[in-house]
Amino acid sequence: MSSSSKRDAARGQYRTTVTDWSRVAPYIRYRYERARERLPATGTVYELGCGIGVGLAYLARTRPDLRFVGFEMSEGAVEYGREQFAQVKNLRLEVIGDVGALAQQLDPGAFLVALEVLEHLDDETLTKFKVDVMSRVDEVVFSFPYNQQNIEGTDHLQSFDIYDIFEIFPGFETIFMRRGSIKFIGHWRRAPRAYLREALGIGGEAKSVQAIANVEARRDPPSTTRRSGARRGWLARLGRRLVDA
Repeated sequence: MSSSSKRDAARGQYRTTVTDWSRVAPYIRYRYERARERLPATGTVYELGCGIGVGLAYLARTRPDLRFVGFEMSEGAVEYGREQFAQVKNLRLEVIGDVGALAQQLDPGAFLVALEVLEHLDDETLTKFKVDVMSRVDEVVFSFPYNQQNIEGTDHLQSFDIYDIFEIFPGFETIFMRRGSIKFIGHWRRAPRAYLREALGIGGEAKSVQAIANVEARRDPPSTTRRSGARRGWLARLGRRLVDA
């Protein structure tokens, strides 16, 4: 496949084909800059849906002491990225055909970057991400359109509201939420959190927490009598974290 054909294939995945980081769109740079601020002290950083790898290459250059592995379903995008970023020695790009297979590629306790990718997953694949992938991950920087209602006519298959986010990333930290374009960026770290054992009044919360094993499953079922007050309390705590811009 010629270089131009690979570039066209990458463009077909709705990803940037710009390789000069200074010329990448500001909103894309912003997401990776937030991820850079939260990179681990040691180990490997993985990205799901890396495209040609321009964002991951930026992270790899800023942290030569870490290893970076990007996974992308477009073979053309990966081949193009390998050509463009061959000089970044701590970066590896891989083609992956199934999100479920990603779990087999991750070291236990992995650090994952998943920017603008979860909304593209169908229900079955999203379930694989929640159960198989998240069981191998200890830290995630994620972003997607928040509470998107106009999915028809787009390539998005999922709409996430605050409760959906909590079920995937219980106890997440909000990095940024921009209401104008309904964009959401968050950071999740696996850690014991006592309030997850409270009755939060979130549908499926107990099942989702157990599925991704963020905390020990509680032995007694949560009471429903405190549901409304607990939900208001949790939303108040979350609201204090949100930053408008």
